[in-house]
Amino acid sequence: MTSPVADLQHLELAEEFYKAFRDLPQNGPSGVPVNWPRYFALCHAIELALKAFLLAHGWSDQQTRDFKFRHNISKLMTEAIALGLNISPTARSEIDLLSEAHKKYLPRYPQGGAVFTIEQFEQPFVELLTAVALAIRGGTRLWVNY
Repeated sequence: MTSPVADLQHLELAEEFYKAFRDLPQNGPSGVPVNWPRYFALCHAIELALKAFLLAHGWSDQQTRDFKFRHNISKLMTEAIALGLNISPTARSEIDLLSEAHKKYLPRYPQGGAVFTIEQFEQPFVELLTAVALAIRGGTRLWVNY
């Protein structure tokens, strides 16, 4: 059974992961300009925000955990847009660029190759998070400024 507050819990977690993203230093401990925990935090915040929206619009916990949607930002985004998520096409296409890396757990298990600089995704994510907060809480934010 899906909790009646699952959408709020997912949204709060998305905000917490966003705060972690902002609190971590941009460069990793070695000085390399890719900080993988930051990368993971923002990708996971995106996934949680999309799941919060879907839960608020009738999805069950089980649906959000279905193998074809789990960690798939692109598919979650498509479903949320179909249910009325109001974000710009630009934000949607920017966020979609992270889907493949997130599905393959690249931020958790980096294997080299080309990656995007995660900072470029902060503004599209803020647009997403704002839209989800507006849809679920009427725009009210918790303790995270965005």
